[in-house]
Amino acid sequence: MPNFIDHLIEESKRFLNGRAQINDDIGQEAAKFVMREIPPSIGTFEKSNSPLIRWLEEAIQFGSSETEGLLKALKPVLPFLPWKYNYKPRPDMPDLGSRMGWGEILGPEAPFRDEHFCYGFTLLGKNTFYPAHYHPATELYIVLSGHAEWTLDGVTTVRHPGEFVLHPSNRIHSMRTTEEPLLALYTWSGEDVVTLSKYV
Repeated sequence: MPNFIDHLIEESKRFLNGRAQINDDIGQEAAKFVMREIPPSIGTFEKSNSPLIRWLEEAIQFGSSETEGLLKALKPVLPFLPWKYNYKPRPDMPDLGSRMGWGEILGPEAPFRDEHFCYGFTLLGKNTFYPAHYHPATELYIVLSGHAEWTLDGVTTVRHPGEFVLHPSNRIHSMRTTEEPLLALYTWSGEDVVTLSKYV
């Protein structure tokens, strides 16, 4: 597994490197990961028993030629990511924790420990709504597979594989899938990457 993880990190950096060459807000966020030194792993990658496992096979089927290489590197790692969902339960959406979550590779509680930066993957099953939320960290997403609706500050856009999506600190955003699961790479940066997201 370590070789697969190392290859995935290298492929992720390679993918973001192209965008990091553009000097705008998205490029600057991409560069933060490309230039970041990855510490040695202090955790292990065990096979996950998360309910998200049922979405994995389908979740990699809706990529593009642009994301094909990264999805290929990600495929053998997906079942071993530390998938979790750590929002407080919502009575109006009791099954949300079985429909969405994230597997973090680098971060304060991840196998590769970093107190100031996060990197991982988000997965939403099909026909799933990730309700409006916000967090102190600046968040960069790269859509790898699946077409979904992304809403930021009330403006909704359908995003496609290969697109970059930036959520500035404490800005309200949400995502919604229809007939395709969504798989995306994410990074968190800023002064506070420890405070969890809060639903609106």
